[in-house]
Amino acid sequence: MLTMYKCRNFNKTGKILLPSKWRGQFGLLPGKLAELRFEQNQIIIEKANLESTHNKRLISENGSIHIPKELQLLLDITEEEEYCLYIDEEDKKFVVRMILDDN
Repeated sequence: MLTMYKCRNFNKTGKILLPSKWRGQFGLLPGKLAELRFEQNQIIIEKANLESTHNKRLISENGSIHIPKELQLLLDITEEEEYCLYIDEEDKKFVVRMILDDN
């Protein structure tokens, strides 16, 4: 089950701060690899499976992760668009969803 954590604007560097409360539980500590994949119009961030071919990024010292440009393009993310970060404690992953503008 997903729980919404926070919504904010996507910045031009493509970095998202992962909340420390769950980073440790999910094995996403600074210097460790995270796996990022595009699935059902959202980005899944979880502990890396070294056997997979999905994008992998290091967790920074402050707990942030860079969303690769190819994933940004798949979600049609442009600077300053709003996204929400969700927590999936059961499956130990973060989920990034863009907020769709209905105008």
